[in-house]
Amino acid sequence: MSAFKALAFSVTVLLLSLGSPASKADPVELTVQGNKVEAVINLTGNVSADLTLTFENSVGLTADNIGITSELINITDLSLLNRLPDTLNINLLAAFPMLITIEPPSNKGFAFSGLATVDIHTHNLEYLPGTPLRFFKAPLNGQFEDITATMGSGSYRARGTTGKFSQFLIVADLRPVLTVVNTKYNRLSNKLSAFSTQIDPILYTDLSSKLTEVQQLITQQNYIQASNKVDDFSRIIEQADPADIPNVWRSSRDIDNVAGELVAYANTLRFSLRLAN
Repeated sequence: MSAFKALAFSVTVLLLSLGSPASKADPVELTVQGNKVEAVINLTGNVSADLTLTFENSVGLTADNIGITSELINITDLSLLNRLPDTLNINLLAAFPMLITIEPPSNKGFAFSGLATVDIHTHNLEYLPGTPLRFFKAPLNGQFEDITATMGSGSYRARGTTGKFSQFLIVADLRPVLTVVNTKYNRLSNKLSAFSTQIDPILYTDLSSKLTEVQQLITQQNYIQASNKVDDFSRIIEQADPADIPNVWRSSRDIDNVAGELVAYANTLRFSLRLAN
């Protein structure tokens, strides 16, 4: 059964002003066409962004089913600060006080296979060489982590990928790049281990071996070759039979999109390896 047939079968930091309360999440006006969702977000204080969400394959994708909201965030909110992985080196941005949440309603029958690609573009921030700006995501009430896969010049634009839905924000990440590389490698390795029982044993062994090669190359400071091996890791997953590695997310949230999540973690590791080089 093809990935798409299997899918069919399984059928929105920050601060406006110090001390201001967090605003209510507002629905976002959307345009949906095929496997793509486009949103233009305008919040109080001329805080704005364009958001594009693209799926490899989707079922039941409508403006009502995708569940995108946006809000302004108070930088003093401890419930938000405590969700950052490093509050000393990761800074919230008063210039872009926007949190985007994407949480499809559980009863709407929406599903997708593979990766969801999230592109964000804002004129509130400017891209410069060496910028520490990064694109972060977190599950509802969960820990934020870097998912940046690419960045663009001019006004700031970034892309991240994910295998499930999340909250998104842009931060200034001042951690040393090798710290980030090691964090992302460990995250990918741990996630692969956590999914081991859902992956065909031969495929799992192949993926584990590839990650061991990545780790060795990182230790040798051969970041280009490590990046290439990460590409190989992703390619193995993308070419695998869905019967050997689950690749569907659905709004009922009763299954794991193992393939999508692993490739998303690999994509952001590859980004940091190239920065390290």
